Amino acid sequence: MIFASINHHAPEKIALQDRLQTVCYGDLNAEIANRAEQLSKVSTLAIALDNSVEWVLWDLAAMQAGVVCIPLPPFFSPQQTAHTLSHAAVSHIVSAEGLLATGIQQPVTLPETTAKVTFTSGTTGQPKGVCLPQSAMENVAHSIEQVLGPDFVGTHMCILPLAVLLENVAGVYAALIAGCSIRLTSLTEFGQNYEQIHALIAENQPTSIILVPEVLRILLAQIAQKGPLQSLKFIAVGGSKTDANLILLARKMGLPVYEGYGLSECASVVSLNTPDNDQPGSVGKLLPHVQATVEDGEIRIQDPGFLGYIGQSSASSFNTEDLGALDENGFLSITGRKKNVLITSYGRNISPEWVEASLLCQPEIAQAVVYGDAQPHLSALIVPVSETANIQQSIIKANQGLPEYAHIMDIRVVEPFTLSNGLLTGTGRPRREKILERFNSL
Repeated sequence: MIFASINHHAPEKIALQDRLQTVCYGDLNAEIANRAEQLSKVSTLAIALDNSVEWVLWDLAAMQAGVVCIPLPPFFSPQQTAHTLSHAAVSHIVSAEGLLATGIQQPVTLPETTAKVTFTSGTTGQPKGVCLPQSAMENVAHSIEQVLGPDFVGTHMCILPLAVLLENVAGVYAALIAGCSIRLTSLTEFGQNYEQIHALIAENQPTSIILVPEVLRILLAQIAQKGPLQSLKFIAVGGSKTDANLILLARKMGLPVYEGYGLSECASVVSLNTPDNDQPGSVGKLLPHVQATVEDGEIRIQDPGFLGYIGQSSASSFNTEDLGALDENGFLSITGRKKNVLITSYGRNISPEWVEASLLCQPEIAQAVVYGDAQPHLSALIVPVSETANIQQSIIKANQGLPEYAHIMDIRVVEPFTLSNGLLTGTGRPRREKILERFNSL
């Protein structure tokens, strides 16, 4: 579907462009084929490049050559990256140094039609590999192109890392199918906290972008200081729960923002609000190819498209562990999560128990509860072993063993969790909701 679409667009139109390279639609297939030839001895390719034309070309080359592609997220810790390379038995890696063999030789059996393995941000430290066929990714991309229609064909600017499915599939693949021009900017140009996002959008004049909630907040603050951005026609926001008030504020400030919902196991987007079908507070209507039900309050996706996790087979339906509802008009709403997994406003999935375990390894911390759902960073309620315990130093040590996105940035020292105050279960586990309700309401 993607490769067939490329041939239908005007050959002189820009397909991909960064500061170093421009590729028009008429030259795109040749550029892809050139890289695909270099993959003749590659079984599994990891991409460790910054956002760029080369990232997209190598990704498409792997797809064309039938080579399994493993995008490496730039926010992974070295340990997580090493786990990813080993767990997927990556034979070669393409980076700024070129295409190189990894030396990894142990066999890993992947489902037969696996085209890409996307690794989650690792709720428990070790990322989980989701095996996706080309058809699942193309279904998402085609559905997005279908629901947005020709009015939104223009210039798409990639702001999120391309290793994130939301940008890779919903951004690049959908844009190529639609015939958009794609602007690719080095992530370093945006700045560590997207300090330059307003300036770069003003420079590139995109008509569409994709954001996570925290980056939307950053952009709104810059618009308030530097003025409106007139070129944008459609902004998708997803990857984490988005406050409906944030959507409304963005629209008041002139940004055409629409919330969506997705999962790695569904090759990114499941539902999306659009200008023609919009209900703020919901995550939109299901994409045309998606079938979903709500059973016992939990959203279940029928035939999600993914082939299973590495080492595990898939099922005909997928329990999302998200709680929600479908209304009579077909709009999906998310009301909570069945488990304790936190999703930061940067879209990172984190198990609080994993981070708490790191905290509890510090001898001066007796008890800890981590929170930060829909927030830019994690916070923790800490019970010290004594009044003289150096908690700040303990937090520094705990953070050293965690990837940056799981660092504890704010703490509050609180009284012990006990059976008598109702903050522990009979088996000694913290009553998470009661603890957060008690201390965060003070």
